[in-house]
Amino acid sequence: MPACRHCGSTYPREFFIHGIGPKAQVCVQCGVDHGLVTKEEVPVLFEKDMASARFSAVARRYSIFLYLPFLWMLWGATLSDVEPWGLFFLGLLLLLTLAAPVIFIYRGGRYSGDMARLSPAYDRPKGH
Repeated sequence: MPACRHCGSTYPREFFIHGIGPKAQVCVQCGVDHGLVTKEEVPVLFEKDMASARFSAVARRYSIFLYLPFLWMLWGATLSDVEPWGLFFLGLLLLLTLAAPVIFIYRGGRYSGDMARLSPAYDRPKGH
């Protein structure tokens, strides 16, 4: 993937300005920030609200894999010695750990739909 000349970030080809000279190898965000193009010329530019909605969709998708290690550490540090609740919480953790990949796969279609809905319509220009 190419890198932007101004910010150094790497993006897929459709997130770059199409052109030569000062517009070559410049991402759309840097192009708008440096005045090379206007917002209307780059339909693939994400506004703040759309970017936060996309980040929220990604966070919802992968949050289960962040919660599981925390819950296992919590059980190991505090609840494993508590007599009736330690075993109950262990059973719940085992069930959740086994169900996490199934839930992740099951919700994949919904995630793809959300990301498609939150992605701007964009036709790749010739030469990209």
